[in-house]
Amino acid sequence: MEDCPIIHRLQLLQRRLQDMANNLGNLTDPEILKVSEEADRLIVQLQKMYMEKAFERQKGAQSLFSDAQPAEELGQKASALFLKHS
Repeated sequence: MEDCPIIHRLQLLQRRLQDMANNLGNLTDPEILKVSEEADRLIVQLQKMYMEKAFERQKGAQSLFSDAQPAEELGQKASALFLKHS
């Protein structure tokens, strides 16, 4: 997600907020609050994207192992010897 337009926009907003804070000196200025709220919305949107991506990866990993059999069954079918460490 390095080339993500949301991340790029957040970086621009961060620089803008820094400049505005230095110039205005008042973090409660309506313009600063407006830019900050836009950044907040983008952060929430980005978090949702990351969560959806993580969910898809997890779902994909679960499907890889959904047909998996216990090691004991695999060992019996393949005539393999499994040693259990205690």
